[in-house]
Amino acid sequence: MDTKQTDLDQVAVAHWGEHVNGGGDRVAWELSRVFQGGPLFVGWQDKSIEPHDIETQQLINGRLSRWALERGGIARMVAHMLGWQVADPLRDYDVLVTSGNEPLFYVPPTEQVWVAYIHHTNRRQSDQIQEVENGKFGPLMLLFYYAIRVAFDHNTHKPDVFLANSEQVKRRMIRYWGVSEEKIDVVYPPVSTNAYSPHDAETGDYYLTLSRLDWHKSVDDILRAFDNLDEKLVVAGDGPERDDLERIASENVEFAGYVSEEKKKQLLAGAKAFIFNGQDEDFGISPVEALAAGTPLLGVEEGMTQYQVIEGKTGYTFEREESGRTIRRVVQQFEDNGVDWDTQKIASFADRFSVQAFHDRMHEAVAHAVENADLTPEWYSEVENISSNPEQGFTEN
Repeated sequence: MDTKQTDLDQVAVAHWGEHVNGGGDRVAWELSRVFQGGPLFVGWQDKSIEPHDIETQQLINGRLSRWALERGGIARMVAHMLGWQVADPLRDYDVLVTSGNEPLFYVPPTEQVWVAYIHHTNRRQSDQIQEVENGKFGPLMLLFYYAIRVAFDHNTHKPDVFLANSEQVKRRMIRYWGVSEEKIDVVYPPVSTNAYSPHDAETGDYYLTLSRLDWHKSVDDILRAFDNLDEKLVVAGDGPERDDLERIASENVEFAGYVSEEKKKQLLAGAKAFIFNGQDEDFGISPVEALAAGTPLLGVEEGMTQYQVIEGKTGYTFEREESGRTIRRVVQQFEDNGVDWDTQKIASFADRFSVQAFHDRMHEAVAHAVENADLTPEWYSEVENISSNPEQGFTEN
């Protein structure tokens, strides 16, 4: 392959699998739009959540494989491990861009250029390993996850370039996967910042949190902060923790459930401030959407969230505390002082995470990977020159 002649509009894009219309899926769909020219290959497919403009092709097929993918757990892991190794349709492309960790099982042809976009580092096998130790069958699960790490570790050197979705994930890739820092670049996920505006709604009398209601989002601490507080909190989103959260919520908390995109725009623009308490968040799309709506962010001083807050300008940070006292204090601080930046300046700050910025950075990253992967021997150009000018002859070294 002459990588210098590679058409960057003909790049294969492959995603581990469509799952609940989550952030990883939206990144993969946008990658497909960046490199238009073929289907988005997915380990497993869910047509019900696909955007109308995305054409997908499922890579892992067969009755047994499909059963394993639908069953989940260890069965799904094995299906991905077996299904991705060869992945025949991907081998016809000069350049491959993958999304997620499961495609790292792929064994590429020698000359194929491979750029791997990484959303996280299998967090219960890395920075959140204490959750395994403290959970049910802790020692057995630690042994199980150790075996997974051993099986997975040899996959983390095959791509030519890794792209991390934040500096936090880059750090984890270096520490837990052993990838060299020189091999990793950071490309933030695409957020449709242009879809949100401070003008979508008048600022109301409520605070807002919006996320999947799962344990690692720590919404329960936000609820404790608003217990008997003379402020209203709206909780948007759904998930496995919802019933438990509703049981501990006080009367000033309203659960909006899953909301449409139009309703989300109104809620974000109308909130006094957006509160986010996700545990050591890899990136965090909802906080950026809130900023794009011109809404200040009250965020936990962890992960990428701490850098999405410019203290006193886009919002305020708070330290993690299960009682919710620090969140309560920062709400009071916001009530007393507000923030220095107006809604339009906050919205402009969010543009660094826009879809257009993502497109630009992805094109740059892939072009750079192709250039660096050029296999042409140093002497080849000299031979080519002689072929066209026979009288010149070879140069002796």
